[in-house]
Amino acid sequence: MKIPAGQQSAENYNSILAYENKFAREIAAQVMDKPVLSAWMILIPIVFVPYYIQLQRYKEGSKMFREGYLYTKRIAMDTAYRIATKELITTDAHAAIAGLVEKNPEANPIIAKIQEKQILEIEILCSHYGSLLATEKIKYQDMVRSYYQTKSNYLNYIHSITRAEQEVTKASTAAYQGDAEEAKGIMEKMNTYLSALRWEEAALIFPDE
Repeated sequence: MKIPAGQQSAENYNSILAYENKFAREIAAQVMDKPVLSAWMILIPIVFVPYYIQLQRYKEGSKMFREGYLYTKRIAMDTAYRIATKELITTDAHAAIAGLVEKNPEANPIIAKIQEKQILEIEILCSHYGSLLATEKIKYQDMVRSYYQTKSNYLNYIHSITRAEQEVTKASTAAYQGDAEEAKGIMEKMNTYLSALRWEEAALIFPDE
């Protein structure tokens, strides 16, 4: 039985969202330093208090990290979905994306530069998600395999999105003051793990190449 186009797009959207959420959790687990619980902390309750405080900060930090990572992805997914369901025409996508990213038209040059790079990243993601939404598959890996056909084609996308994300990272680092080095370290760590996970995934999706 053929799934109606609207229902198909919704199921595909949910699969893509689940994939990106899973990816965000994996990256956060690698980038954020989780406090380690020792046996003696349990034996001496008062010593457990600092660990608990650090754990709460870790959880809050991980949540903020995931939300930050998913920021551009959500805009791209929503835009691609609107195009897939005929709510938005492709030629209006750039203006729609810019309207969501450029919330303050009088932003200082550093913020404006970040937004400019984010828009380019979102447009690459939007094209990718739109292509996946157009397939008749449901699982993310099946959608990728159906659209890209070969590992080489998929890696071309990975190269493109990686370059765009690195440009956002470069622009974002300039916005930090006192903790610039720490912020840069976290972002570089994120990009390293992100790239490695994507290459591993490409090998799993296209195992015979």
